[in-house]
Amino acid sequence: MNIVFLSPPWAERDDVSRIIAEAGHAPILVDTSTQAVARGAHGGADLVLLDLAAGAEALRFLRRAPQQRGAVPVVALADRRQPDASTEALRLGVADIVARPVRPDELVAAFANAREFARLTDGAPSSVDPQPPDGVFGSSPAMRDVLNIVRRVAQTRCSVLIVGERGTGRETIARAIRDQGSHKDGVFLKFVCSNVEPDAFAAALDPVTFPNPTLYLEDLGELPAELQARLEARLLEAGEFAPRVIGAPQPNIMEWVERGLFRRSLLEAIGVVRIDLPPLRRRPQDIPLLATHFLKEACRRHDVPAKAFSRGALSLLATLPWPGNAAELRTLTERLSILVPRGVVLLEDVLENVRFDGAEAIGAARGSLKVARERFERDHVTAVLQHHRGRMGAAARELGIERTNLYRKIKQLKVQWTVPD
Repeated sequence: MNIVFLSPPWAERDDVSRIIAEAGHAPILVDTSTQAVARGAHGGADLVLLDLAAGAEALRFLRRAPQQRGAVPVVALADRRQPDASTEALRLGVADIVARPVRPDELVAAFANAREFARLTDGAPSSVDPQPPDGVFGSSPAMRDVLNIVRRVAQTRCSVLIVGERGTGRETIARAIRDQGSHKDGVFLKFVCSNVEPDAFAAALDPVTFPNPTLYLEDLGELPAELQARLEARLLEAGEFAPRVIGAPQPNIMEWVERGLFRRSLLEAIGVVRIDLPPLRRRPQDIPLLATHFLKEACRRHDVPAKAFSRGALSLLATLPWPGNAAELRTLTERLSILVPRGVVLLEDVLENVRFDGAEAIGAARGSLKVARERFERDHVTAVLQHHRGRMGAAARELGIERTNLYRKIKQLKVQWTVPD
């Protein structure tokens, strides 16, 4: 396979070229988007490998129409600490994104998945394995704000309140704070407050037993009253030797305070800095990043070949409400990694495996599973058509299907839509 490789000279061009050659492919090195277009459209290229470190040149190539650049699948190399570049590449239709440091098995799997999808459909899947700063996933404005606070607070010794629904990544944020901060050499002790063993909790507060610890208290509002008092006393007496406490209550923590179930003074002592985590339904642009990372993570864990989501599948995932937040999304990708036999997870695979048993998931629909799926698919196609003001080509690309198939779907599902003013 001939692979056009657009990369700046200062990147790991030689190392990546060697991986390509050792996999039995022929690397064709280019420096500009114009050269990449020329080789992709007229040079017999089978695939384009695009290094996002090339910056504007990489984006110029991606913004060319597929017909201009040869309609060959594109795989991108991305820096884990630049999630915005990965997101933009994903939006512009790359088939897969491989994060640095480049692992040969991941790069070869990305080539195979991109080629398989090109064979199955004339679209392209979008897959990404990003690791935004601090190990926290998300490039939405809300999550960028969270990450900025995490970076600043990590350098202090103050305790932190991380407020969010279950499954929003409270523990991930807590570990990111510990890993970057003054307590990074100390132990990370997690307690689920609804089921705390008092002796273990007392040991965690002992500076001799655990010097410089980070205490992560999940569902903080459920900490027993006796342990609340003990923790507050420890924080008041310890001064500079106090443990770093990261409390993770649910959003209704003030109701617990008003009802006298949680000490206001303790909440104030822990909440020197408060970080509010938005639920997944309020940051749908982060869902493709999370879903594709979870899918690759699950494939590695279960020792199965790497898989990628099609663009249509990612579009569908981004429209679901996810009442269980990232934890629920992770569970779905776990199933897909095991049950989908091919390297590309299509929209149909998601429909077959996503949970439709909750009212939130399907708008309080009733009836058989087949009826529920048809209703959901009808609503999804309608929403996409309205978003693109009835432009069939654009809607078909977002749905990840051919234009002719979209017409059939409209007729089959009796889809009706109105073009907004």
